[in-house]
Amino acid sequence: MSGNERAKQEVLRRFDQLNKALMDASSIIYMDRADFLELLASSIRLYSIPEILSETGPVSKRIRPFIYNRTASSNDQKLVSCALDLDLPIISEDKKILMSIKRANRPFYNSLMMLNFLLYRRRINNQQYIQYHLALTKFARYSDDIWRYGATVQAAIKELI
Repeated sequence: MSGNERAKQEVLRRFDQLNKALMDASSIIYMDRADFLELLASSIRLYSIPEILSETGPVSKRIRPFIYNRTASSNDQKLVSCALDLDLPIISEDKKILMSIKRANRPFYNSLMMLNFLLYRRRINNQQYIQYHLALTKFARYSDDIWRYGATVQAAIKELI
């Protein structure tokens, strides 16, 4: 099995275990703009710290505030600390946040992966996936590698369903 194949299998294994996550403002905004935030919120429990939720405004009442009293230098660092202390996966578009979580060997996702999650869990069909994906392409600033990786995960999911 190639490294890429192992990585895809690891993502699908993590999808099986995913039932709650902490969210960053960037992902809240991305998913709201692509119009699948409420669908994700009805599929897993979504949390964020109040400082992050105040950045996004009343986007989704389905994202639960999580009071975390640890002091940090920034909202992003507070979110990372919260994820690490509580062993929660994080959903973010912010490279610094994702790299901090990756270094700690903890699960992390972006909006594109959450779209794949919804397909994997059969909360959306392939036509809906295409619609939401197209919406993401209009504003999401992913590298070509991220878009390609998302496509390989989607292909792996389509083989299963």
